[in-house]
Amino acid sequence: MQVSIRDLSFTYDGSYTPVFEHVSFNFDTSWRLGLIGRNGKGKTTLLRLLMGEMKPQGRIDMPLTPVYFPYPVEDDSANTREVMLQAAPDAEEWQLVCELNQLDVDDSVLDRPFCTLSKGEQTKALLAALFAREDAYPLIDEPTNHLDTHGRQLVADYLRRKDGFLLVSHDRAFLNRCIDHVLSLNRSDVWVMQGGYDTWEARLNQQNEYEQGRNEVLRRDIRHLEESARRTAEWSNKVEASKIGSHTYDRGAVGAQAAAMMKKSMSTLRRRERAIEEKRSLLHNVEKVGELKLTVLQHPKDVLISVAEGRVAYDGRTVCDGISFTLRRGERIALSGPNGCGKSSVLKALVGVGGSLTGQISIAPNLVCSYVPQQTDDLRGSVSDFIRESSVDETLFKAILRNMDFTRDLFDRPIHHMSQGQKKKLLLARSLCIPAHLYVWDEPMNYIDVLSRVQLEGLLLEYAPTLLLVEHDAVFLHRVCTRVINLGGGA
Repeated sequence: MQVSIRDLSFTYDGSYTPVFEHVSFNFDTSWRLGLIGRNGKGKTTLLRLLMGEMKPQGRIDMPLTPVYFPYPVEDDSANTREVMLQAAPDAEEWQLVCELNQLDVDDSVLDRPFCTLSKGEQTKALLAALFAREDAYPLIDEPTNHLDTHGRQLVADYLRRKDGFLLVSHDRAFLNRCIDHVLSLNRSDVWVMQGGYDTWEARLNQQNEYEQGRNEVLRRDIRHLEESARRTAEWSNKVEASKIGSHTYDRGAVGAQAAAMMKKSMSTLRRRERAIEEKRSLLHNVEKVGELKLTVLQHPKDVLISVAEGRVAYDGRTVCDGISFTLRRGERIALSGPNGCGKSSVLKALVGVGGSLTGQISIAPNLVCSYVPQQTDDLRGSVSDFIRESSVDETLFKAILRNMDFTRDLFDRPIHHMSQGQKKKLLLARSLCIPAHLYVWDEPMNYIDVLSRVQLEGLLLEYAPTLLLVEHDAVFLHRVCTRVINLGGGA
């Protein structure tokens, strides 16, 4: 069965910039379809339109019942069986158990209160309920945000065995592992193509190279036409002036001749102006990655941080111990480990914003850190408020955001109306504005689009800052990090 979208246009109330403008495409409901696009280009909006939550112009034909993931849990104190059956009311318990087993989740969780499950277990339980339904077309929005590296691999393998879903994810390894088609929301058009992320990236690079060459030819033609139009206008003005300055010749004859010449030159000028506009309309917005910069401070000490016999405990319960590592100047270290093992607590403790790390901890004196927290939920107010509270240079901050494809109209939008990816870019831009000896980033790639991930990889490789981070994007870690430290599980 086909989902058909015809002449789709949609603009949010109060906005002058359309999210979609007269786009048409089809896709098959049996495909494992990955939805790729820049932050703010309409991925979640498209899911909401497919759900029928908003009314666009144009037509959407959806032959199946769309179900959005993640869906809210009304009472998380209920046991997991009840939560899953509310999500899949026609499913039998054996079907729920079967789906949970495929996700490596023991069926004993069915008798546990849902709120006692880890975030990763909750994600897997809700996915299991989603695919236990037989009447649903899954619209899956960012399922990896609460999954560690192993969990992402497991869920990707689970999805690869399924038929028919639309998936939004920015994790390149995850996409490559589970999808067989791509729906790409580009700057000027929409692609529907067979393949995974790597296939899409290869086509994007090829298309960008072609468009850049084509745009350069068009811009050169436009410059020539503009110069020709300018010369025509100057010549017309000179002819017109000759009518006034003529004393020797018959002014009537000169006037008639000048009028004819003026009419001809103005016609030529209008033709050239039309040609300029036509060529400008052919210019495409290439998906380009802007240049980012970083000011790295050099600390006199070689060892910036050392931890020995570290321990993380919550409410008297040890979740991880035996933490030992040394961070030297110029290293880019990632802390790895399962969900709930205390990775974020380690980072918070080291930058002095909380956390519960104890042990033998040594931090170089006068160490300047630039920190990106994991959560964006507390961001409120305007961008101007955020800049003022962050005490960063406004011009630099906005330049960084513009190079991360943050459109100008977003600067006037309240932060709580922004997407999660746009909020994360605010935090990253603030961090990049701060000259520092050490950059400490907690899951910086959450919700960040794939092109911005490539951009940040290039920045880190070029400037080689000292970096301590928690991140689950396997491609990002492979390209950027010099070392990965596994914190392991609990005691």
